[in-house]
Amino acid sequence: MIELAEPVPPGSIQKLRDLLVRSSSHFEEKRVGEYDLNIHAESLGIADTGGIDGRRPVMVSLMGPGIGDEAVFEAEYADEVDQEPLIGFIPTHAVDVIAFCNRPVDHA
Repeated sequence: MIELAEPVPPGSIQKLRDLLVRSSSHFEEKRVGEYDLNIHAESLGIADTGGIDGRRPVMVSLMGPGIGDEAVFEAEYADEVDQEPLIGFIPTHAVDVIAFCNRPVDHA
């Protein structure tokens, strides 16, 4: 999870969406800010896929007040220690990137 100090502007969400569409062989937008996709390993600069299909399943999810599943965001931070001294801000939003694979190409 990548913590953010402020909401993601709509223009930035659109740029992220456009990048993911260009980089993917499969793209599904479940809601604004939540995407299921198969990203081409080559689009990430990975030339050697080890002989396996270069399409890698990934989920990207923006969350926080006003976007995504606010309850999940709140639950993630309910038991956290005060992060401000550690990272310099109090997270208001987050980006979660989940790779659904564990092959050598996924760790390149």
